[in-house]
Amino acid sequence: MFASVLLTSLLLSACSGEEDKYGAGVDPDAPRVQVKDMFLRPDLMGQTVTLEGRIVSQCASNGCWFYLQDDTGQVYIDLSRNGFELPSLPNKTAVATGTVARQQQAFLLIATGVEIK
Repeated sequence: MFASVLLTSLLLSACSGEEDKYGAGVDPDAPRVQVKDMFLRPDLMGQTVTLEGRIVSQCASNGCWFYLQDDTGQVYIDLSRNGFELPSLPNKTAVATGTVARQQQAFLLIATGVEIK
């Protein structure tokens, strides 16, 4: 009996449309921007923002980073600095909140949370 209740609840949760959350999840108060805005708007440097796009490449060994692509470009999302990881999720839609930063000549988002749709 217990096994059938457990199986039913697992199936219902899988079909409920809930998003998978990693780290702190997405901050609903952070402004939503596009990837191009990180490159074109210097005022975003050091600010907390939210991006949405498709995972196009990901760390294969432990899921500590990925590249997110939207209609305007592609950017590196660093998960390791805040101590969380993602399982392998190629081509899934991700929403990431974090701090806009620059490392050497590249822009990146130091993520505090990610949700997969």
